[in-house]
Amino acid sequence: MESKIVDSKVYSLKELFSSKFDVDFYQREYVWNRKQIEDLILDLTSEFMKNWKQGDPLSKVSGYDPYYMGEIVLSIKDEHNSIIDGQQRITTLTLLLIYLLQKYSNVEGFPKGEIETLIYKDVYGDKKFNLDIEERLECMLSLYTKGSYDIKDDDTVSVHNIIDRYNDIDDCWNNSIDAGNIVSFTYWIKEKVMFSKVWTNNDDFAYVIFETMNDRGLSLTQVEMLRSYLLANIDVDSRDKGIKLFDGAVNRLRNIKLTTRSKAEFEFFKVYFRGHYIDAVVQSTTSDFTRIGNEFHRWVRDNSKRLQLKSSTDFLSFIERVSYFAKVYEFIYDVIQHRDSKEYLYAIVNSDYGFTLQPALILSSIDYLDSDDIIYDKIKIVSKYLTKILSWRVWNHYQISQSSMETPIYDLCIKIREKTVDEIRNVLDNNPVEIPELDNAPILNQQNRPKLKVLISLITEIVASNSGESHYLLNDKDMEVEHIWANHYIQHKSEFENENDFATARNSIGDLLVLPKSFNSSYGDDPYEDKVVQYFSQNILAQSLNSQKYTNNPGFKQFIELSGLPFKPYKEFKLSGINERAELYKQILKWNWQNNKS
Repeated sequence: MESKIVDSKVYSLKELFSSKFDVDFYQREYVWNRKQIEDLILDLTSEFMKNWKQGDPLSKVSGYDPYYMGEIVLSIKDEHNSIIDGQQRITTLTLLLIYLLQKYSNVEGFPKGEIETLIYKDVYGDKKFNLDIEERLECMLSLYTKGSYDIKDDDTVSVHNIIDRYNDIDDCWNNSIDAGNIVSFTYWIKEKVMFSKVWTNNDDFAYVIFETMNDRGLSLTQVEMLRSYLLANIDVDSRDKGIKLFDGAVNRLRNIKLTTRSKAEFEFFKVYFRGHYIDAVVQSTTSDFTRIGNEFHRWVRDNSKRLQLKSSTDFLSFIERVSYFAKVYEFIYDVIQHRDSKEYLYAIVNSDYGFTLQPALILSSIDYLDSDDIIYDKIKIVSKYLTKILSWRVWNHYQISQSSMETPIYDLCIKIREKTVDEIRNVLDNNPVEIPELDNAPILNQQNRPKLKVLISLITEIVASNSGESHYLLNDKDMEVEHIWANHYIQHKSEFENENDFATARNSIGDLLVLPKSFNSSYGDDPYEDKVVQYFSQNILAQSLNSQKYTNNPGFKQFIELSGLPFKPYKEFKLSGINERAELYKQILKWNWQNNKS
């Protein structure tokens, strides 16, 4: 058996780049951004300028201080130099060498031939870049020969980033480096930029080094560490399939823009593993729930037996499941983004409430390989029940933040996990989450204004859709919560002992509508008798204050008869009207859940 070797030595860029490299399956795509290019250019030029003096001969560069670029970790076997850690830096420095060659190769004394061999070399008739990655070949060759490349639709994320970062080099270039010192600077780059080359001759041990270094230094993300662990346990013959499935899923997830600061590719794995694998919601440092939130890549590795990850086939099947559920997760966000409120009203309402745990709850209900139709049904059923939970809590001034709802929602995830549509209906019909009764009437304040806007829009849409006039208000821009009463205490003084009581009544939900901001600008200060005429041109809940709505509107009249809800017009609108409207809104919500099943 071949003994495992680990060795380390310091090399200059010229020495390191005299070899050619390929990239092992551990590696992520090229992901550097503009800030890292700015920092690299600043660091290199600043370090060089500390040493260089006007008039220095080229020979003096040999005495300049070196610049250390860190460790490059390789697995060297069968004449292959596979990069375990360092391809981001090698790619970027290759782009820098190409930039120097394109811009300054005509300057007298520039070491053109030597720089060319550090980038692209003839190896027994086979021309290769120092970093040999097939998907980047066309792009790199175009940069090398022309200094530009036209992006194609099917180019990878790496190619897009390579072109962006190459252009950034020129944008970020330090003008202290020019034709007067570029030759010295180029020699300093190739001779004095130093790396520690750490290498091993064993692929399995290479992964151990990779994981140890990146767990310690956090240079790779949890997603990338999970990728490496899963792929390391798949046979070489099947690994390409695993790579395509995993990378395809992650790339799709990266396109999802969350409203929080989190990234979708991280949130997906957290909610998927929690929703499908935890047995209980326990908020302790060693619980599955907490560990998945903090280090899901280690949790998978430590729970490999429980996850039935033994053979190469098991690991590939696990990635296939990940890919399937990532597509479902992506579809949930597509539903929200496209805002088809006729089909998916409740999913959109929950998103408008700002509730971030909805995808976790929906995803937990999906069974592996559910058909599209089953997925659609489950989204509608689960999102509607979630809307009831949130709306009832908003009505009662309860919090709906993630911190306050995390435990009951993940408890519900366990109850509906991978069940059939009928089984999920049965679970939800028994109200598995404790929901407060609809009590009194919510009072508008600065904190709950956004939530009440969603709640009143939902109530409006329930009436509109059941009257054949569906139009979810928040699909329009600049909608605001508006008062029916103008803010004039003197007009209602006969009904109140003091101004505070007036203000409380005016802020009751019974005195509120959701209307275009421009409406309030035009009519908000008008007395009710004038305003009610204008309401007939607005949404159905506003129209219901006007007696005209009760004539020649068969859909609305039929809904009133069917539901038995206490709609009535108001010629004048007093405190009793506010109380009646608050009760009406409450009854609309109750009717919807009792009589209008998904």
